[in-house]
Amino acid sequence: MKLRKYAMIILGGVLGMALTGCGKKIPVNPEAEVISTDTQEVNSEELEPEEGASLLFWTSLEEYGAEIAKAFEEKYNIPVTVEKLGMGEIEKMSLTGPSGTAADVFMSSHDHFIEGVEAGIFMEFDDRIAERVRERVSQTGIQTVTQGDKLYGVPVSIETSCLFYNKDLVDTPEATLEEIIEKSKIYNDVAKNEYYFLHSMADVYKAFPMLSAYGYRPFGPNGTDNENPGFDTPEYKQGLECINSFREIMPISAADLRNAEFLRSLFVEGKVAYEITGPWDITQFKESGINLGVTTLPTYNGKKLTPFAGVKNAHVSAWTKYPIAAQLFTEFLVSDEGASILYEKADQITTLKDISNVRGLNEDECVKPFVEQFENSIPMPTVKNIGAFWSSTENAVIAMYDGQLTPEQAQQNTIDAWNNTLATENELE
Repeated sequence: MKLRKYAMIILGGVLGMALTGCGKKIPVNPEAEVISTDTQEVNSEELEPEEGASLLFWTSLEEYGAEIAKAFEEKYNIPVTVEKLGMGEIEKMSLTGPSGTAADVFMSSHDHFIEGVEAGIFMEFDDRIAERVRERVSQTGIQTVTQGDKLYGVPVSIETSCLFYNKDLVDTPEATLEEIIEKSKIYNDVAKNEYYFLHSMADVYKAFPMLSAYGYRPFGPNGTDNENPGFDTPEYKQGLECINSFREIMPISAADLRNAEFLRSLFVEGKVAYEITGPWDITQFKESGINLGVTTLPTYNGKKLTPFAGVKNAHVSAWTKYPIAAQLFTEFLVSDEGASILYEKADQITTLKDISNVRGLNEDECVKPFVEQFENSIPMPTVKNIGAFWSSTENAVIAMYDGQLTPEQAQQNTIDAWNNTLATENELE
């Protein structure tokens, strides 16, 4: 959810002030030492870290950063300094990289990947490390750090949506959304705010499993066609119709459905049996004392529902003085030890295919379904026009859900809003 919000922030100055032409691997600065990312130059026969290497790591998770740095130093005898950095990592790296004051390794949301590639701030990974990472990490995650056949980072943590349920109200979770809908018609007591299923249909990020139920994929099958959001397709219209159909079992205003705290409160009070949400809610639900269950999303119309996924990636700076040490540190983040520290210190979920050796995570029945669901998810598109996608779809969906537009009108409203937004941006350019 956080990643989606970040995607709407326009870092207009980044590309305009980029220090290198589009497509170059290394920004050129005559006053700074340039480290080539050509694979043959980076390669060491044994991939031994550089003598005297020390690293700077940027992450928003201080406790996790400190623990992972300590574990890496114990293994490689390479000190790692950790600095807290939240949003704006692409811009800061572009500004500070050439001067030698930037991080060697830094975390970034996957929806900023294209910006980073075009700004030339990511180092291309050594083929041998890239091969090992591809073997261990989910393919869905690998997609978010790959351009062509080159790897420019390591997917570290995942975020997607699953079906949460109250075990005191649901013995065995239904396998299909149709079953949940039919049960809702019998179970619901609107006067008491009691619902069998409640979900934020007015939030396109959360409602995407329904919007994509008939095969809609924004920006093409790979999410890379910047000029084609797919709003004029029959699949998009059918997705809108699917969302609109839930008004019967969720007769609540779009504003209330977009209020995450409102939904959480009803769930923890035992007034809602099912909700679709993400790992960010697990801790609060557990602490509330609710008898919590989590499972993968049900099917609809015979097909598995597919949510959006967000990924936090680790990248090596194009300006690092220690490219081998930096890559080894980045690879360490997705080792069993690194994944264990991620879970223990940050309550986040690794991208590893095999979690059997990740301490705690393999035993956490509320977290394990996310690893499975991630394999059947779609990484949020990284295209430049993603902001226009969010604004165009959400305004139309909100109006539709509140009964102001039909699905047909909502589709046309989305198309018009998209065209108007791009026209305005072109005028400003």
